Amino acid sequence: MADLEETLVPLVRSTLSEVLNAEGLVTEAMRDLVRDEIKAYMRAKLEEDQELKQEIKDALTLYLESRAKELLATVRLAKAGTKMSFAMLPEGLKEDIKGEILKMFEAEISEFLERV
Repeated sequence: MADLEETLVPLVRSTLSEVLNAEGLVTEAMRDLVRDEIKAYMRAKLEEDQELKQEIKDALTLYLESRAKELLATVRLAKAGTKMSFAMLPEGLKEDIKGEILKMFEAEISEFLERV
């Protein structure tokens, strides 16, 4: 009886696990199908109303521009913060730190340009 349990229990567990995984796959596929249908419906509605389509494009453009401006402001704040930090350093350390920072940025910029 113990041999039967040792064989049967793992078999039932693995079968149950496979069934549940398949059910999850089906659920995920259904979600994707529903999303695709909603997207198709929305695209059809946008094609019917060109004014709404343009309004969405304009809003998206404005949104992306504002995100870019936010990034620019962040860079400028970082630059000002760096200048402030340098102003507070003792004269003897400024050159050493400046050299280290330049090396760091040089490596980062080189990597970035290689990826682009």
